[in-house]
Amino acid sequence: RLVSDWSSDVCTSFADEYGGKETYYSMAGEQMPYASESVVGMECVACKEPEDYNEDGDDAEDEDAVVEMCETIYAAAGKCESNLGIENANTAACNYMEGIKIVRKNGVVESMSSTANKTASVFIGLFVVAFVLLAAYVYYLRTKLDRASINLSE
Repeated sequence: RLVSDWSSDVCTSFADEYGGKETYYSMAGEQMPYASESVVGMECVACKEPEDYNEDGDDAEDEDAVVEMCETIYAAAGKCESNLGIENANTAACNYMEGIKIVRKNGVVESMSSTANKTASVFIGLFVVAFVLLAAYVYYLRTKLDRASINLSE
């Protein structure tokens, strides 16, 4: 087993309160790599092929002006092409995209608030009314039994 920054085999708890940095240092004798900065960069990557681009020998032969890496990423990505009016539209991710409903305002990504489900609201209301009526009936029966006295000795 490799030196780990987790304290369990299922990787749910850090080995220490610093994300495993101290444990790694005590076991390896050096600072944990990439503990202070991310391995993944946040810079944009251009997908337009330069005129002289030919990374693996056959990419410049294709008819588009898109880098092969971007073509691969796009092909694997979820799409909702239902309103594009194209043949063989890919609609595999339409339900997912409809479910998250992201709106961009001033560069900030916000989730839209979901509306209440009318059917669920009706059933909740019915259950509340039924519960209140049942509680009132139980109270009525209890007070009726308390008032009634049965004398079995006669």
